[in-house]
Amino acid sequence: MDLITTLVALEVIASKFLLSYIASFSSATSFEENNPLLRFVFRKLRVDDDQWISFFCTVLLVGICLYLLSSVYTAPAYAAMFIMSGFYTTVLNLGAAHSSYFQRNNFITRRLLR
Repeated sequence: MDLITTLVALEVIASKFLLSYIASFSSATSFEENNPLLRFVFRKLRVDDDQWISFFCTVLLVGICLYLLSSVYTAPAYAAMFIMSGFYTTVLNLGAAHSSYFQRNNFITRRLLR
């Protein structure tokens, strides 16, 4: 189970990296954060591209989750929940990366934008 959780964690990080990489080089308009608190923080920090901040926050969050899974939440049910949510997150990240790269909505992004 530890190997599967580690592979899922690497999969989540890799898919988020792909999304951040494609979004940082896309020719679309600049991304405007919808969350008013984050928008305020990014303006105060004078951050224009927040794709890489999102990537590093994902790496930090996945690292914290792996630490908690190995030390505090050691039951297999928690690992199974992490694996399922990791697969779901990976599908969403890859769908968003595909949509950013081809500049059109796919079935994942159409479902999210409803």
